[in-house]
Amino acid sequence: MGLREYVIRRLIYMFLLVVAVVCFNFFLFRLPTLLFGVSPVDLMIDVNLRRNMTAELLEEIYARFGLVPNPDIFDWIYMFWRYVVNMFTGDFGYSFVSQRPVTDEIMARLPNTLLLMGTSSIVAIILGIFTGVKVAADPGSNRDVGAVTVALFIYALPVFWVGMMLLMTFSFYVPNLTGGLIQFPSGGTITPDVWIASKDDPLGGLIIAGNILHHLVLPMVTLGVGGYGGYFLYMRNSLIDVMTEDYILTARAKGLDENQVLYKHGLKNAMLPMVTIIAMTFGFLINGATLTETVFGWYGLGRYIFRSLIILDYPVVQAIFMVIAITAILANFIADLLYGVLDPRIKYG
Repeated sequence: MGLREYVIRRLIYMFLLVVAVVCFNFFLFRLPTLLFGVSPVDLMIDVNLRRNMTAELLEEIYARFGLVPNPDIFDWIYMFWRYVVNMFTGDFGYSFVSQRPVTDEIMARLPNTLLLMGTSSIVAIILGIFTGVKVAADPGSNRDVGAVTVALFIYALPVFWVGMMLLMTFSFYVPNLTGGLIQFPSGGTITPDVWIASKDDPLGGLIIAGNILHHLVLPMVTLGVGGYGGYFLYMRNSLIDVMTEDYILTARAKGLDENQVLYKHGLKNAMLPMVTIIAMTFGFLINGATLTETVFGWYGLGRYIFRSLIILDYPVVQAIFMVIAITAILANFIADLLYGVLDPRIKYG
């Protein structure tokens, strides 16, 4: 089977998987209604307040959120059809809390999450691969043992604990010791005073960007530290395994320089399992940001989904779940294609 046929088959598989996720997403967040007859409107509106509402107002509320009171089998079919059509057209409904379109709420926060997770992941991947290659070239050495010990220690640290330690150190203790000379924000995405003062400034864009980067440092380091240990260990172990293969011995027997053997023959093949790890990392960017964004008060999707779970804002959770699922599916598809690029021995079939 050629690449074209393989891509077509994978696209069909992806479509079926997305359909399955859409169905699962629909019923998962409607289990309270299916099992207990509890409507989201019941959770959204206080009982006493509902008693004073007119039937017309209640009907308008149900219609706004695509719901039907006391649904029968035909109502469920109608709601499912409407849900599918809206989902594939990018309409995720309205938030129970803000009463705004969920799409608008997501798009307002998505750039911040991509900025945080993108920068931290790239830094962690580059450092992890670089140091993993360096120590794998001399396994069992003091440098290797020391690097593995540090990586295992870092890998075992809870991300939220690392974030709180960085907050206490660089937002409180260090500023007190340096008289405020070195200080990082204790939370948020931008300082409100800076935003207000810079809106009408000709250089306001640069000032705001600098302030956002200042807020970004601590959460980025937190996530970077959390991801570095895993990337380092995967890269080191994969490369050590590859360096024992017969084609590596053949390359050395031909008199190739050790760096050529390591980087030209070893690293390319050792990157195969790393492709999957990296693809899954980017596939679950939003999921990985939840704890860090909550600790640092970062205005992103991770913090938003956590808050929405607490207050039972189902349309928001449902929409973000769909975004995470589709992103993960696409990341897996891209990883499968990259396998063939990195290793020509892999045949599509």
